Amino acid sequence: MKKIVIIPNLNKEGALEALCEISSIISKNGAQAFVEEKYIEYCAGFATGYTKFITDCDLIIVVGGDGSVIDASVLAVEYGVPILGVDLGNLGYLAEIEPDSLSSLNNLFVGEYSIEEKMLLTAKKTGDKKETVASRFAVNDVIISHESYLGVADFMLITDSGEKVKYRADGIILSTPVGSTAYSLSAGGPVVDHGVNAILATPICPHSFFNRSIIFNENSRLTVKNTGKSPLKISMDGRLFDILEKGEECVITKADKCLKVLAFNANNMFSTLFSKMNKIGNM
Repeated sequence: MKKIVIIPNLNKEGALEALCEISSIISKNGAQAFVEEKYIEYCAGFATGYTKFITDCDLIIVVGGDGSVIDASVLAVEYGVPILGVDLGNLGYLAEIEPDSLSSLNNLFVGEYSIEEKMLLTAKKTGDKKETVASRFAVNDVIISHESYLGVADFMLITDSGEKVKYRADGIILSTPVGSTAYSLSAGGPVVDHGVNAILATPICPHSFFNRSIIFNENSRLTVKNTGKSPLKISMDGRLFDILEKGEECVITKADKCLKVLAFNANNMFSTLFSKMNKIGNM
């Protein structure tokens, strides 16, 4: 590890202190820390400022919550750079370390870490002989729901073999295994091991006795068709992608790229999940 970019979310309490400590650890190990020019004053001389992202960096360290990691993942995927999250949020399922364990960053410089590849989803909307492909990949999920939150969405889930399931619900969540511990879990979906590539379909408050999630294999091509009169909203990791009008379809598949995540403890998904759950319970 020679070049490491740090991306902090200064809206999070403790971000400045963590930024300074992280840049200090990197510098003391003979590597070079980079931050956006606007953050350089907080790094006590331990980092170099940049105005254009360092595309040949070896690692991106994100200081913030899951939302910060998801935003930075766009750069990580584009340039094939591993990402490491420092949790300053309430949940931090995507973050590897806590602010009180920053000393573990020293492991970066003795090779005591692994790189895990996380599956991503891509989506495209089709309708009126026109196709719109999402400009970003989903780390957690693609969500299709009614636009106003005041009514019920009517839609159909169609598999690549032509099987169809009709739903009346608030919407549906198509998630990755990583996303199985996000909104899908809150909607009653199962937790899927991150080492099992799959696409998880979880209805949101369905008006039906069939309210179970369906787990599809990673190569599935899933289509959600708006069969109702009201428009539906398509979001990728909580960011609006497009509006699905009556009769239009959204196709969700596994992306041809993955997110590389740096981990100090391999296969620690369940211990992380349980510790986060206990953290929530003690709030």
